[in-house]
Amino acid sequence: MVTGCSAPPLNPFPEKTGWVAARVSTVLVRFLSFVVAPLFCACGGLEVEVSPVTSIDLTPTAVLLVGAGSTVVIQAAVTGGPSVVWASGDPTVATVDATGRVTAVATGATEVTAHSGSASASAEVEVWAPPAVTRHEPGVSYFGRADYVEYVPGDLPLVVSVPHGGALTPTEIPDRPTGTTVTDVNTVETSRAVRDAFLQRTGRAPHLVIAHLKRTKLDPNREIVEAAQGNPYAENAWAEFQAYIDVAEERIVEDYGSGLFLEIHGHGHAIARVELGYLLSAATLDLDDETVDAGGYAALSSIRALAATSPHPFSRLLRGDRSFGALLAEQGVPSVPSPAAPSPGEAEYFSGGYNTDRHGSLHGGTVSGIQMELHSPGIRDTEENRRAFGVGLARAVEGYMLAHWGFFAEPPP
Repeated sequence: MVTGCSAPPLNPFPEKTGWVAARVSTVLVRFLSFVVAPLFCACGGLEVEVSPVTSIDLTPTAVLLVGAGSTVVIQAAVTGGPSVVWASGDPTVATVDATGRVTAVATGATEVTAHSGSASASAEVEVWAPPAVTRHEPGVSYFGRADYVEYVPGDLPLVVSVPHGGALTPTEIPDRPTGTTVTDVNTVETSRAVRDAFLQRTGRAPHLVIAHLKRTKLDPNREIVEAAQGNPYAENAWAEFQAYIDVAEERIVEDYGSGLFLEIHGHGHAIARVELGYLLSAATLDLDDETVDAGGYAALSSIRALAATSPHPFSRLLRGDRSFGALLAEQGVPSVPSPAAPSPGEAEYFSGGYNTDRHGSLHGGTVSGIQMELHSPGIRDTEENRRAFGVGLARAVEGYMLAHWGFFAEPPP
């Protein structure tokens, strides 16, 4: 309709008369009324009626699919357009159906595009299909996606993990906005020295799991929400780190029946000693041996399985003459708890974190766990000190397992 404008003549063809002229006039009136007339106003300006512009917003815009056959649905919010038509840039990497469901095919990267009218929007899709491994070979390094996590299988009933010593800072993973981000110095190098020491002493090696991402990007010693802050690439690295520890412990149970999990950290506390974390607080360690033995604390610890099978009182496992702390002291490495330091008292002390809780025997299983917080001077600071510490730790672990498990390098009969 036209408002405030001059109407076109009813018969623009005055020379036409009769039914034909009337019919032509009617058709033109309708055409001018609905198409041409709205373009002209009485003041001579131009009034344009613009149809809504089509736009597409995709969620998420970046996807990581792990394993062939894994899927994710990309949501498309469309404004002003017809239905969405989906397409994959490379169907040999990933396919997409009419609902936006993306299915992984093989390792690679591609784009999935949503079309609606003249508009389109794309999401980046990466597929990581880890190589199939039926059995990991001792001494061979296996890496996860982008080499963020490394697993070196061993053949001893011992797992050594290192969550906070990595140095990689990829741009695809933003810095974690919350949580602790301090990186442990030289813990990766120390763990490799420890592995070498076991090889030299026994001809066999522990299982070694290393997170190579800097702690600003990932904290594998936290649950996944805090650890990865919602980034899909960090979440995948977290899952790989946990899965490699699980694989190592499954191998230990298969070969030995039970074993030990040690997680290597570094601390900068005032007292230069190794802090051994059993998931027991300083207040618990302040209790006397009788109270510790009678109070059910063994069942609350990360060495619950060991305590259930050992003939010794729990306090002796923690800080007696055959405790891990006592055997480290024999190698010149002071620690707490131990006979010399049964409790940290008021001093700073790490009692154990997420991985010790998850991969120790608190919640079941036969692999007991201890978190080791290493001071730097004399242990982590130089290559020579790291080698010496590795030798001492190998001796202490062997003595501890022989005393309380009854076996070490050779599986029990």
